[in-house]
Amino acid sequence: MKLLFVIPWSKTLFGDEKAIPGHPHMGIAYLIAVLKQNGISDIEIFDQGLENNDAILFGKLEKFKPDLVGVTTFSYCYDYASNLISQIKKRTKTPLIIGGSHVSAIKKDILDSSQADFAMKGESEKSFLDFLKEFSGGRSYSAVGNLIWRDKAGNICENKAEPFIADPSAIPFPAYEAFQFSRYNYFATKTLPIVTSRGCPYGCNFCSVKLSMGRRFRPRSPDNVIAEMKHWIKTFGIKKFEINDDCFNIDLERAEKICDLIIGENLGVKYELYNGMRADRVTERLLQKMKDSGCIFISYGCESGNQGVINNMGKALKIEKVREAVELTNKVGIRNSINFIIGNKGETYASAMESIALAQALPTNFVNFYNIIPYPGTELFDWATKHAAHMIPVNEYLGKVGSRDLTPVFDTEEFPAVQRAKALKKGYALYEKTVLQFRLGKIAGYLAYIISRNRKLFSIGRKLALSNKIGFYIYSLLSYRSRKS
Repeated sequence: MKLLFVIPWSKTLFGDEKAIPGHPHMGIAYLIAVLKQNGISDIEIFDQGLENNDAILFGKLEKFKPDLVGVTTFSYCYDYASNLISQIKKRTKTPLIIGGSHVSAIKKDILDSSQADFAMKGESEKSFLDFLKEFSGGRSYSAVGNLIWRDKAGNICENKAEPFIADPSAIPFPAYEAFQFSRYNYFATKTLPIVTSRGCPYGCNFCSVKLSMGRRFRPRSPDNVIAEMKHWIKTFGIKKFEINDDCFNIDLERAEKICDLIIGENLGVKYELYNGMRADRVTERLLQKMKDSGCIFISYGCESGNQGVINNMGKALKIEKVREAVELTNKVGIRNSINFIIGNKGETYASAMESIALAQALPTNFVNFYNIIPYPGTELFDWATKHAAHMIPVNEYLGKVGSRDLTPVFDTEEFPAVQRAKALKKGYALYEKTVLQFRLGKIAGYLAYIISRNRKLFSIGRKLALSNKIGFYIYSLLSYRSRKS
């Protein structure tokens, strides 16, 4: 069987048609690894962000002649994925299946809003194999978990959810070698992402991760994590990892064991946790072990400077724990940042200013501010649909508004759009100032911040950093130097 995987890229949201993705798509890399493990290896990949030329895709379709085309998509780039699917279907009668987090969010509606023949929700390593068996054989799809399909009468059917994989250690390492890794920006800095666990038991109302990965914490064993690190060190000479877990430190003993093994194996790696750690699940002992094993950066989620707003979003976190986490992280010498969101349920301009005040007061290296986006399938989406005074149409904001944009997706009577935009502007300015000083030093960073007020000059600098490996490499060197302690 011949498979072609297509990875769309949202050019508008990333601000530049020539922006290059940092690394290969992890979800597709995992899927290809499972396929190869089961004897399916005739696979090609088209990464739209890497190629920046859809004619290459259409050439692959004509020359490779796949039996099945698979397209993955996030909610924020679904418009681009849907358009690409339409272009593919104009040129071939090859069956097409769509997957990714957006399918998990809107489920059977995906076949109404696209020309895909099939769709797959949730975790797909096992489900996709089951689907391929039926696709190449009996074509009896009703028992394939997670599958969304059309029956002979044209009715859209959504099958039962497949149980999540209990032990992620049993899944082979993602097949990054199937991609042209040398063409991605992370190749220049010898960096790769790694996920050491799946699932998050917390109930943040804005988070869509549980739709595709579930609420149960499913950790990989420390030995399995170290084996993957050693694999990439040997395969690509990797020296740095981005641990993209949602809950790396829920199990303190497991987290410490990973650190102990990195030290004991003398791996000599550096790693970062930009995706964040729970601020209420850190100890000085864990942080010191992380420091000793090569951790150079940690991000913590606080989301708001107002405890009532935090409670409303279901985060189950006390602000005092964020302050304690920053103090402990600084004490052991790991650089760190704090994440905030503007616009959640129950927030007002006054409580948003409490977030600004807390961000200014915390002795962290920099702060992130995000525009809240209600993704389909989340509690926030349901709440905003019922209670927002005004809401941009879903299809419009998913394809055009990102979490770094200053355009509110919805407003409420207590927090009108004008005030939301004002708060977002203040938060984003603080983010730009602190992150530039973090990367470039206080003086050079402040000068860069002043330049960044000129959006045209800032756009040119951003383009230089993201559109080619040399610019990205220089940017990364500056970033790495600023994070060394």
